[in-house]
Amino acid sequence: MQAGPDVQFKTLLSKEEYDILIEKFKGNRTDFQTNHYFDTKRFSLKALDSSLRVRERETLEITLKRKKGYKLLELTQPVDRETFQNLRETGVLPDGEIKNELLPLIGDQKLVNFLSLSTLRMYLPYKNGVLFIDKSEYLGVTDYELEYSARNYHEAKKEFIQIIGEFGIKYKKADKKIRRAFKAYKRLN
Repeated sequence: MQAGPDVQFKTLLSKEEYDILIEKFKGNRTDFQTNHYFDTKRFSLKALDSSLRVRERETLEITLKRKKGYKLLELTQPVDRETFQNLRETGVLPDGEIKNELLPLIGDQKLVNFLSLSTLRMYLPYKNGVLFIDKSEYLGVTDYELEYSARNYHEAKKEFIQIIGEFGIKYKKADKKIRRAFKAYKRLN
């Protein structure tokens, strides 16, 4: 990996725009993952600018993201399927650093898996960056997104505008996936 933060530009896609891109770039690498999001029934973690998820690929890992002052604390620990199932059924975290960090925040409140978001991602090097073409599913919703990630902000912005122009994509502002999914969750609850 290269050093330095990437800049990212993204747009939501229509199903037709997504299909055109997938056809154009077929044969490129794809990756599938599901993020299972947990919080208390009262959304105590969200209220504390924190989030807890289990990322499911071939393996499973729990990640806690928490704002601490100006810094973002991110803790990750691998878990097996049995531990993950136990967390879903009981709402109790396995022992470890994440549980120790969360206990003072939530006490004995149980965790609930309120949302699962699956993403099929195609990715490929393109121009001076990386193109990501995503199909995400959550709570009965399917949405599509194009993201372009590169090093230099001005160059990346120019290339992103060229890319969407080249493929006839109408720009549609894209919130983060979790924000879109949470809005869908709130509409249903």
